[in-house]
Amino acid sequence: MTANQRLLESYFPIASFIAAIVGPKCEVVVHDISDPERSIIFIENGHISGRKIGDSSTDLVLKILKGEAYRDQEYIVNYKATGPLGQKFRSSTYFIKDTQGKLVGLMCLNIDITHVEVAAEWISHVLQGGSLTPPVPMESIPEEKLQESEFLQGNVDYLLQHIIANSLSKVNLPIDRLSSNEKIEIVKELNEQGVFLLKGGVSQVASALSISEPTVYRYLQKLR
Repeated sequence: MTANQRLLESYFPIASFIAAIVGPKCEVVVHDISDPERSIIFIENGHISGRKIGDSSTDLVLKILKGEAYRDQEYIVNYKATGPLGQKFRSSTYFIKDTQGKLVGLMCLNIDITHVEVAAEWISHVLQGGSLTPPVPMESIPEEKLQESEFLQGNVDYLLQHIIANSLSKVNLPIDRLSSNEKIEIVKELNEQGVFLLKGGVSQVASALSISEPTVYRYLQKLR
């Protein structure tokens, strides 16, 4: 067993401890970043998101690995996450580092608040006698004010499809009408999100953009 494996395993009891305190609606996951496609090495209450040991990283984990935000902070807390069935979570991630400050893994807490939000809305309605303040649309919130978000999906193919679809949804033109420069920009965004850390990333991006895999590699070379 390597030193990194021992370090990660030392967090297993802590993960169980947290899950036992918060309860069955709290999923606690330990990720080993050395293998993003099978990064989950420990999980409590995995029934919440449907994930299990051996499942992949999330979109946020990939973004963290690519952006190296962990270098300047120890954790990120209270951001929003969604599950494959539309569940809503309040999530937090702790960066597990070795003695040299190198990122080794992550411990993530995902608290299912789907039903809590419904209950809170009902309580607010009762207390205010029906005079609820309309929620502020997400579109009206400045981009810099938005928190991190995460999609809790353990299947690599579905995860890639989700990330790619999100990026393409921002494009107003059909794929066959995009210029090479526009496709390069999409590849750049997907690269920043860590898509190419996964083995199937190049293949799925090539298919989505109707280009060849060598073309994707050529675009990535231009971005270096």
